[in-house]
Amino acid sequence: MRNTLLLVSIAALAFVPDAVYAQNTSDPTSQIEEQRVLAIEDEYVTAEVSRDEATLRRIVDERFLFNSNTGTTTGKEDFIQSVLKMSMVGQTISERSVVIEGDIALVFGTAELRFAAPGKDESVSVLRYTSTYVKRDGE
Repeated sequence: MRNTLLLVSIAALAFVPDAVYAQNTSDPTSQIEEQRVLAIEDEYVTAEVSRDEATLRRIVDERFLFNSNTGTTTGKEDFIQSVLKMSMVGQTISERSVVIEGDIALVFGTAELRFAAPGKDESVSVLRYTSTYVKRDGE
């Protein structure tokens, strides 16, 4: 079974090291900073698939909002609880791009989420997403 979600927007406020933010993405330093943003996003994806609650709590900010394709908005606690209950067995991220402006980094990408509940066929959801990372207090 294949489910396709047309658009899901995730606004994730997270702590990212000082060096992650740059004004100009054409210089080598900015490219390194972009890779650091992607590294923390990769850490988040790994935590989501493995249901690593401690890492999710560390990365996801208290002001986090998740906008679903059904029009509902979920805060940090409800979102983490829903991740912990998921039967996700894998996630592939593609087509990522990063925009960094001052203390804010935006990541745009495509995610393929694979789920396998006991006794059921594996299902796949494909979605576009946006993640927002904010630098505060040097992180």
